[in-house]
Amino acid sequence: MTASRDPETPEIGAGALFAVFLGAPVIWAIHLAVSYFLVTLDCNTDWDGARAGVVVATVACAAAALGVGALGWRGWKRVRGQMTPGELLDPMRIRGFLTLSGVLMAVLFAGAIVLAGMSPLFLPMCS
Repeated sequence: MTASRDPETPEIGAGALFAVFLGAPVIWAIHLAVSYFLVTLDCNTDWDGARAGVVVATVACAAAALGVGALGWRGWKRVRGQMTPGELLDPMRIRGFLTLSGVLMAVLFAGAIVLAGMSPLFLPMCS
């Protein structure tokens, strides 16, 4: 059974592919930078809000990474619907690879964000 191509369904644009593939790693890097900044600010000043700040940053960044994954999953379903089964295995069909890889990376990086965000809850902020 072959999938029929729907000419009304638009292809995924380059900007969306860029966001799906690189969105979660960039969000993870932002989370890491914000967390380090908050801990440094807490250790070098009298401010004691780093734990709460890291928790808020963790929740926001994990939600953003999972949102990118959801965008990638919708893109993958669209790409998969436009290809025949033989085309799904073709390595030259880069859109399918990028969208599915983006979904998997979003899950991976959301987990990394949550794990990194949990460390201030169990470890001393300043040593």
